[in-house]
Amino acid sequence: MEQKDYYDILRVTKDAGQKEIRAAYRRLALLHHPDRNKDNPEAASKMKEINEAYAVLSDSGKRKEYDALRQAYGSSAYGQFRQTYSEQDIFRGSDVQQIFEELSRAFGFRGFDDVFRE
Repeated sequence: MEQKDYYDILRVTKDAGQKEIRAAYRRLALLHHPDRNKDNPEAASKMKEINEAYAVLSDSGKRKEYDALRQAYGSSAYGQFRQTYSEQDIFRGSDVQQIFEELSRAFGFRGFDDVFRE
């Protein structure tokens, strides 16, 4: 499985607080929003990656589990985490959609469902 790190994706440190994680997500969501990157066919997949990283790191339970896997498995933690959690599990309880909708409305972009329906 591909080696990724949720902290690297959001460009935050391991000891980043919730405010910093949320701010990083908002900044990256604006930068990589598919409506702002119509000429980039990879924009939607990059946005999905950013959403997933935020969903994990903004949830204290998932973050704690991911951190434990990072300590035990190093760069393989992402793969171990993805074996444990389905995509539905990762996004359950997350406010990703709410933040994404706020950004979309504020900047006149399509909504969360419209972007990822494609």
